[in-house]
Amino acid sequence: MSRRSLTFRLVSWYCGLLLTVGIAFAAFTYESLDHYLNQSTRASLKGRAETVWGMARGLLNDKSALAALIEQRFAPEAQNRMIRISSGGEVYYQSESPSDLGFDPRAVPRATNAGEGRFERRSDLFLYAKNFTTSDGQSVTVESGQSGDLTEAVERRLAIVLVLGLPVVLIVAAAGGYILVQRALSPVQRMIEAAEALTFNSPRKRLPIAGTEDRIDALGRTLNRMLERLDHSYQHASRFSADAAHELRTPMAIIRGELELLARQPLPAETRVAVANALGETERLGHIVESLMALAQMESVAGKRAHFAVDLRDLAVETIDQIRLLAVDKGVTLVAADGPHVTAAGDRDRLKQVLVNLLDNAIKYTPVGGRVTVSVEAAGEMGVLTVRDTGIGIAPDDRSRIFDRFFRVATDRGEVGSGLGLAIVRSICAAHGGAVTVDAAPGGGSIFQVTLPLASSALIGQSSPA
Repeated sequence: MSRRSLTFRLVSWYCGLLLTVGIAFAAFTYESLDHYLNQSTRASLKGRAETVWGMARGLLNDKSALAALIEQRFAPEAQNRMIRISSGGEVYYQSESPSDLGFDPRAVPRATNAGEGRFERRSDLFLYAKNFTTSDGQSVTVESGQSGDLTEAVERRLAIVLVLGLPVVLIVAAAGGYILVQRALSPVQRMIEAAEALTFNSPRKRLPIAGTEDRIDALGRTLNRMLERLDHSYQHASRFSADAAHELRTPMAIIRGELELLARQPLPAETRVAVANALGETERLGHIVESLMALAQMESVAGKRAHFAVDLRDLAVETIDQIRLLAVDKGVTLVAADGPHVTAAGDRDRLKQVLVNLLDNAIKYTPVGGRVTVSVEAAGEMGVLTVRDTGIGIAPDDRSRIFDRFFRVATDRGEVGSGLGLAIVRSICAAHGGAVTVDAAPGGGSIFQVTLPLASSALIGQSSPA
């Protein structure tokens, strides 16, 4: 998943927000527990100090009885507690070391200025001290403490749970967030797949709408309206090309006939040359008109007029035999097709037109003594028809434009042809659900490769008429 992808950014923001909330929650939980334990311990120690004073106020002059009563009631050593009753320099009672040896009561400094109550927390001890006054005005300090080990253990365990649990929760949330984002973006993925499948053979297809009435649906409806407008414009342009080409056929035929009639008359040499040139340009213009008609038909839903099983190797052998004389006249060796029998689905006449145009170009741009080779193979679910030549080749900058209408490669003889032959090849391949590409051949020349979907099992045995 790329760092620039929408999914990565959404999951990252989601995890970052969750991490921030998690850290804040962990800090709040820890501080809340710490505050609660401190307040709970303070209340407990305060209550114990007041209870101790209630028991001790009448026994300050009998230390042994006071000690026995406190030991019986509170058992400070066994309960890991500390109790100390003192006044000035005299200590009336002080508990011994607790059973867990968590602290030493003798090492705990006596509280001063306890007043109405003072609570403090040390690393190993919670201590509450409060001053009480006897009936004769004597100030007595009662100190009540307890070990802080249990509280520290609870806080430590909570910290461990938070530190270890937060990454686990974050990982689970990231995985869940990724799944949720993928599901949320699945309508976009379906739109992408549908858009990739759109061709001029399916002009009425539109992008699927999820029906969730959110912004993604709004995007889909907007794109569909755009496709509708593009389809209308495209159909209008196609109809215009077809109508214009059709309307030009009659006047072109008349002009050609008149020029041929004029060429048979006795004319001065200069006039005869001019008529011959005009007749040649008229013939070329006629070819352009026919090509435009063919392109207009290719780019309609009728671009593939039939759907038969076509043996590409047999088609290549037949076409090579028919066009071989053109190669012989040019002094180019035309090698018969090799490879297995590969059956594609389509219109045999259209596919033959593809091969004729490719072979005509290869022969035209291959110098004398050159070689043109045709091969057929299968690659997965596609049939591949390859035409290699040892000609002048195509410049890298021109390869991306070679299939554009009216684009012609400049040669030492100038620009040759109408620039529509390869555009027709591409349109026929697209109408068949295939494609055509061009690349440089090792040692010079060009490689044109046509890929076509193989025929389904239902078409095997239903060969197109030859």
